[in-house]
Amino acid sequence: MFVNVDTLLRVAYRAFEEGVQIIGPTYLSLHLGIPKSSAQNQLIRLAETGLGVYVPKKGFLFNEKGLHEAKKAVKKHRLLECLMEELGMERGDACREAARIEAVVGEGLIRLLEDRYRPRRVCPCGKEIPEVEG
Repeated sequence: MFVNVDTLLRVAYRAFEEGVQIIGPTYLSLHLGIPKSSAQNQLIRLAETGLGVYVPKKGFLFNEKGLHEAKKAVKKHRLLECLMEELGMERGDACREAARIEAVVGEGLIRLLEDRYRPRRVCPCGKEIPEVEG
């Protein structure tokens, strides 16, 4: 099973925000609704792309580059949620719709959303929109 990188990063970063330093396959499996073996393969794939390391029988640990990319993915998702809310979607629907389209949204649209929602610090769900450059 393939899960897009933005979604993997966003879910792994949620664990990091919750204080989980090493993200195991069980966490990913529960939050993405995928088999644990698939979750393990996805975490290994993240490590192979240079975004962290995979510790056998433990899980994935972000490196600096991985945290930066994860913050970008989370920021994109949360800005898209803001847009969906502005368009009239309910909070839960806005999150699901943002998750559906986050992998195909370009940097140009994200820059426009940053400008539009710049003073805003939280998404419609009440989660912080991370500050990240690039």
